[in-house]
Formats: sequence, structure tokens, C-alpha cells
Amino acid sequence: MEIQWPLVLFSLTAGTGGSLFAFVGLSEFLGGSAKVRDVGAVCSLALIVIGGCFSVLHLASPLHAISAVTNLLSFSGISIELMLLGACFIVMAAYLVVRKRSSSAAAAKVLAVAGIVFGLMLGFFCGHGYVIEAQSTWNTDTLPFAYLGTSLACGAFLFGILGAVKGDGTELGGKSAIAALAAAVVAVVGMLAYVMHVGFAAMSSQALVFWGGVVVVGIVGTLVVAVLGMTSAAKVNQLALSSAGLACAAVGGIAIRALMWLCATGYINLFSHTVPSVMLNC
Repeated sequence: MEIQWPLVLFSLTAGTGGSLFAFVGLSEFLGGSAKVRDVGAVCSLALIVIGGCFSVLHLASPLHAISAVTNLLSFSGISIELMLLGACFIVMAAYLVVRKRSSSAAAAKVLAVAGIVFGLMLGFFCGHGYVIEAQSTWNTDTLPFAYLGTSLACGAFLFGILGAVKGDGTELGGKSAIAALAAAVVAVVGMLAYVMHVGFAAMSSQALVFWGGVVVVGIVGTLVVAVLGMTSAAKVNQLALSSAGLACAAVGGIAIRALMWLCATGYINLFSHTVPSVMLNC
């Protein structure tokens, strides 16, 4: 099956944006630099907008996006993704307004909680829309879990980069390295769970993507960088470590999504060959 690159990039980019904002929201409670929260919220907003643009590129015609918008209540995979994109955009924008125009700590914390919930949901449901009975290699909840995990790892390392550039070493109450390691572990568990569902034989048929992208870079590389972040090496150059972690997590995230398509049994571009409303369950 041909890899649908716009959807691969959409799910990882938008999911990373949602996960990044989850860490921004978490910092409202654990503590950290206000500059990092502000920049993180802006980056999150930009990532979900860019992700939405990638999603539109997959449609045979951009006008089909209108069909998705007008059929949100169909609760299809596409409509849920759109609702979550909209919810994240609104919460992120509101958070920025409160941070810039208001001194209400309570309002910022309420929006932070909403951002954590919607941000993590976005990463999960970007993968959940593919869970269908007709495709045996997709019909598993380990797939959206892998999507969420890889997005979470990217968000954690990106938050680490922002902390290294704009922060003062107090991000997440000084526990940003622990958060990055936890996110990396979630990503690794998610990828391994999905690999076990599909089977090592099927995955190994795509040797470069599986062994190179998922195993060596996505799993081993991400874990090594996350563990190094817990040592004195992080004090030497946190920016370099976080950047390496983001690169490894991103490669792993792209690779596991690519394998989802490569290990599938067939594909019909429903947007090109059928009425869009059929795809949208309306």
C-alpha cells in the first residue's frame, strides 16, 4: 500500500502540537518559566495549523474539507479530528490571551487543564480513525496508542528545546528530564505493542523502515537520549540533547506511521473515487 505522506505528517505534526501544549499546561502546575509557556503555546498553535494544512493536502480537492466541516456531528474519524483541532486551537488561543491580557492565574490553570486533555486526545484520535475491521493490521487500539506515544515524545523533547533556549532550568519544577524519559518510554511501549500486533515478520519485510527507522532510531536512539538527559550530560548541553531526542522521536514517529501503510493489505483513495460524504459517514 502506498504511504499517504500528507496524513503521516498531519498526525505527527498536529499530535506534537497537542502534546507540546500538554507540557505547557503541566508547567502551570509544576512551575517553570513564563517565557517558555508563552513560546510553547505559540509553537503548539502553529503546529496544529500546519498539521491541518497537511491534512487538507490529502484531499482530492480542498473543497472536500468543506464537507468535513459541515458534517462534524457524523463523529467519523475525520470529524473527530477536526473537532479536536478546533478545540485545541480555541484553548491555545484563549490561553495566550489570558497570559497576555489578564493576570488571572485561575483562568490560566483552567485552560491549562483543558489543553492537557484536548492535546493528548488529539494525538490519540489522529490514530484512532484508522482502527477499522476491514484492515487487520490497523484493527487494534495499539495503533492510536503508538500515535499518541510518538507525538508525546516529540512534544516532550520540543518542550526541552524551548526550555534550553528560553528557560531558567526550572521547567516542570526541574523535572523536565523525567517527563521526557516518561514520554520516551510511552512512545517505545506504543511502538512495540503495535509491532507485536502486526508481527515481526511483516514488519521486517520493510527492513530499512522497521530496523532503521523504528528500532535503531525511534526506540534505541530516543531511549538513549532520554536516559542521557537524566545524567550530568544534560547540564553540559541540554539544547543538543533535546534536539537529538526530537530528531530520534520524529524519525520513529514517521517510521511507525509509514509502516502502518506499508503493511496494510490494500488501499482505495476514497476521496478521489467516491463521494466525500460517504467517507464522512453522512
